[in-house]
Amino acid sequence: MNWSSIRGWLGTVARLVVGAVWIWAAWSKLGNPRGFVQAVRAYDATPEWLSKAIGYGLPVLEICLGVLLVLGIVTRYAAALSGLLFVVFLVGLIQADARGIKLECGCFGGGGTTTGSTQYVLDILRDVGLLALAVFIVVWPLTRISVEEFLARNDYVEPPSAKRMRTDAGQRKYNAMLEARRRDALIRNRYVSAALAAVVVLVSVIGIGVQANRAKIQGDVTATNASVKNGVVVGKAAPVTVDVFEDFQCPICEKFEQSAHADVAAKIKSGQIQVRYHMMAFLDSSSNGNRYSSRAANAALCASDVNVDTFAKYHDILYGKDTSGAQVQPAEGSNGRTDAQLLGYARQAGLTGTNLTTFQTCVNTEQHKALVQAITDNASKRGVSGTPTVMVNGKKIGGTVDQKSLDAAIASAAAKAPKPTVTPTPSTSASTPSTPATSPKTTPKTSPKTTPSP
Repeated sequence: MNWSSIRGWLGTVARLVVGAVWIWAAWSKLGNPRGFVQAVRAYDATPEWLSKAIGYGLPVLEICLGVLLVLGIVTRYAAALSGLLFVVFLVGLIQADARGIKLECGCFGGGGTTTGSTQYVLDILRDVGLLALAVFIVVWPLTRISVEEFLARNDYVEPPSAKRMRTDAGQRKYNAMLEARRRDALIRNRYVSAALAAVVVLVSVIGIGVQANRAKIQGDVTATNASVKNGVVVGKAAPVTVDVFEDFQCPICEKFEQSAHADVAAKIKSGQIQVRYHMMAFLDSSSNGNRYSSRAANAALCASDVNVDTFAKYHDILYGKDTSGAQVQPAEGSNGRTDAQLLGYARQAGLTGTNLTTFQTCVNTEQHKALVQAITDNASKRGVSGTPTVMVNGKKIGGTVDQKSLDAAIASAAAKAPKPTVTPTPSTSASTPSTPATSPKTTPKTSPKTTPSP
């Protein structure tokens, strides 16, 4: 076999591999459009409008590229666009690694921030390998078992006999036929390429609309003592507001709570701070299919329906220990806690009677499922790419979040907060105009009237 024959088969393998990868990647992301947008936001590299365009449109574009490559039509253009996307993916991974952002790439579904180990090296090597295959196809686009190969058969011109080829007229006729077929093929390819490009653009635009509609949160996003914007507010209005973004499956959140809980509670009680707890759910994949993050966040919001104090107690229990002294937070990759266990923690928080029954119904039906989704998505929009994330008066604490860094941020915010204006109490003498004193009215003494002597 010569290189031309081998090259065609190698290109076929490369084309099918890249096409299959695109279809696999698209299929794994199409089912969760909102989750993929959050995974894109986690890279912290694109504005919100572009994050949504990528999150909703990329899976649709991927499946279009996959189909074109598997069928073997406009192969060079599909491979060129594939190579461009692989370069973009590599840039995204490298910048995330350089900035110390811990995330899963989301290339095949899931994605977003992670508390576990990252696989940047494997992700980068995979994309480099796929980029090499795409370049190979761009350079040598004619492959076997493809639509293009089938169309090329119609471009073949049967050469005339050797006798006719020996004459000038015979050669001119044959060359003219070759040129006509080549010109027809070129025109056909242009029309086919333009038509397919238009179809891909149209399908991608429609796909963005469909995915955006599917990403809309369905259900009630209101609760008695919680909101999408502020989560659950604990404490009275104070000079310093602390926003805490947590996930009940997050082990770093657990460490933060265990170290800073007493100090935070004391500051809330003394009126120094007000804390807004945003309970997120992005680590469902870490509970062995149990969706513990979502169900635990829902249960905490159910507790807040009773009152804020009950939420605070329940929140502390989920990051603490149960009545037997066992750690409540399940280990990553293990089965999450059951609804029955979540009910038991409510009893531990002091719920009884009607409140306990209402709580149980709220947990079993996931009454606040939509609110949990909305809080998670709102946090993602605010640039929260990992938990715990703490903002003090709207400013995110950088680096490791612990009691020391929190205390420093609170002290700094308190120093900058406007001091309450004290209006002095006016004194009576200053406010009441004085009344001039009047002496008692006296009748003037008159001397006795004398008559002059004659």
